[in-house]
Amino acid sequence: MKPSRLFLACALVGCSLSVFAQQDEPHTIIYGGEIYTADSNNPHPEAVGIVGKNIVAVGRYQDVLKQVGAGAQRQDLHGKYLMPGLIDSHAHVAYAGFQTVTLAFPDGLKNAGQIRAFLAANKNNPKRDLHGIEFYSNLSLDYWDHIDLLASVFNADEYKNTPVVLAGYDAHTGWANKAMLNKSGLTDETLDKLDAGIKAGTGLTPQGKVNGFVAEGAWDFVLSAIPPVDDGKIAQGILAGAKVMNGFGITAWMDPISNVRPLAPVFNASPGRNDTGLLPAYTSLAQAGRLNAHVTGLALVNIHAKPEAIDDVVALRNQFSQTPDVRLGGIKIFQDGVIEYPAQSAKLSEDYLNRPGYSGDNTLDKKQFCQLIARADAEHLIAHFHAIGDRAVKESLDAIACARQQNGNSETLHSITHLEVVSPQSLPRFQQLNVAAAMQLLWAGKDAASTTLIDGKVPAPLLKHLYPAGDLLRHGALISGASDWPVSSPNPLLAIYTAVTRMGELGELPPESEKISREAMLKAYTLNAAKVIGRDREIGSISVGKSADLVLFDRNLEKVSIEEMRDAKVLWTMFEGTRVYSAP
Repeated sequence: MKPSRLFLACALVGCSLSVFAQQDEPHTIIYGGEIYTADSNNPHPEAVGIVGKNIVAVGRYQDVLKQVGAGAQRQDLHGKYLMPGLIDSHAHVAYAGFQTVTLAFPDGLKNAGQIRAFLAANKNNPKRDLHGIEFYSNLSLDYWDHIDLLASVFNADEYKNTPVVLAGYDAHTGWANKAMLNKSGLTDETLDKLDAGIKAGTGLTPQGKVNGFVAEGAWDFVLSAIPPVDDGKIAQGILAGAKVMNGFGITAWMDPISNVRPLAPVFNASPGRNDTGLLPAYTSLAQAGRLNAHVTGLALVNIHAKPEAIDDVVALRNQFSQTPDVRLGGIKIFQDGVIEYPAQSAKLSEDYLNRPGYSGDNTLDKKQFCQLIARADAEHLIAHFHAIGDRAVKESLDAIACARQQNGNSETLHSITHLEVVSPQSLPRFQQLNVAAAMQLLWAGKDAASTTLIDGKVPAPLLKHLYPAGDLLRHGALISGASDWPVSSPNPLLAIYTAVTRMGELGELPPESEKISREAMLKAYTLNAAKVIGRDREIGSISVGKSADLVLFDRNLEKVSIEEMRDAKVLWTMFEGTRVYSAP
C-alpha cells in the first residue's frame, strides 16, 4: 500500500503508532521485569514496545507483542526494575563537565605543609593551567574560614608573579592571590572606584585591606580577567558531563545558564543576543548525534534588566531551537545569592544576626521587574528563579503574580529553585500561581551548610523549616528533582534518600514534617521534572508516543528499604531507543 493510502486508511479505522514506523527501524519488546511508568493511568505494565526512537505500546505482554510484531527483538529484564529516563530540572552539566578538565582542590588540608605537598604533587599537572593562571576548582567553603592559610602559601615570594584562583564549590565564591588581584584590577587602591556590587562581595582584613575572598559581583570581576573558554573545550565538558548523567540514568536536564561560557561572569552580567555561551556546542553535539540527552537551556537575564532584554532571548530561541534535542526554553534570574557565611547574599525577611541592618540586597525595582517577567511570560518563556531566602521567594512569586494578572494564565509553568527558606505565606501561592518548586533535596540533611555556616548568623525562626518539601507538597506545589551539579552530586538516588529521611553527614535535619515520600520523589525525577523543563509531551513517563528513554536498576526502587534504594545500581540507560550506558 502506498504511504498516502496507508495514512488515509489509518485515519479512517485507526492504527497503532508502529504502522508508521520505517520498516528498517528496530522493533523491540521489553518485558520480564518490574516496570514503573510514572503514568498514573498505567503504572505497572508487563511490557514496553519500542520502534526506532519511540515507545509505541505499553501494557500486557501479548498486546504489546501484537503491536511490535512477532519478529521484534526481545529484551528480558530478568526481574530487574525499569523506569523512565530520569530528569534533572536544574543542572550545570557543561560547567560540571568542564571541571573534569581542571584540577580540584582537596578538602581538609589543615596547614601550609599539606597544601605545598599537594602543589608539589601536581607541579606538572596540565589541568591546573588556565591561560597562565593556576586555577583550582571545587573548593570546600570551610577554607573561607582559613583565608590566612591560603594567603601564607599563595602570596609567598614564589607566587609573586603567578596568578592563582581558587573556585568555591558553590559557584558563588572564590579566592585570588595578590598576583591575580593585580591582574584583575581588584586592589586596595582601586576598590573605592569600583561598582557597589563588587565592593560588597570583596573580603577585607580587620584593617580594611583586600584579603582575596570574593563573592558574586567581586567573583565575576576576577573571572573577567580569565580569557574565554573556547567552543571545543565546552563541547569536551558537555560530553564528559553527559557521560556522568547517563551513568546515573539521567537522559534529560535543564541547563539554567546556557548563554554564558564556563568561568565567565554571571552575577552582574547582562548577556545580549550575541552571547551564545554553551548553545553552539550543545547544538553541534546534538546535530552530530553525540549528545545522548534532551536539553532545555535557559538564558541568564539580569534581575535589573529592562523588559526589552527579552527580545534578545527570543532571538536566541529562534536561533537555537531548531534541533529537537536542544532548545532554549526560558530565562534564569538570580533573585538572590547564598545564605552561608561569609557570603550571606540571600535575601531574608529579617536581618542577619551578625550584620544588623542587613538582610540581603534591597535595590530591586519591583515595577520594572514585574514588566520583565510579564514580557517573558507573554513570549511563553519559562521564568526560572534562583531563590534561597524567603524574601527572594516572595519577590519571585510577586513577579509571577504580576505576569499572571497582565497576561492571564499563559499555562507556562514557571519555577523557583533551591528554596532553602520559604515563609508560610508563600507556600499556597505555588499552586495558586502555577509555579513549580525545583528542589535540591540532597541538601535537606544535617551538615555544615545547614548548621554551622548559618547557626547564630540567620534568625532562628527562619531555620525551623529548611528546604520545606513537606509543606510545599501539602500545599499542592509541584516538586521536581534537581541537583545543581556541580554544586552537589547529580545522583538522584542520594537526593531521594535525603528527601525521605532528612539524614545528612551530621544526622537528621528537623523537622520530620518536611520529609516526603519515595513515591513523590520518583515522580519528581520523572514526569514532574519533564513538566518543569517544558518537555512532558515528549518524555517523563513510559507512555505511547514518547521518546524511548529508559533506565534499568538492579532492584525495585519502590519496594526495597530506603537504604537499599540509595545504593541501587544503574544496569543500563537508554536514550531514544539506544543504550548509551551499560554498567561495567
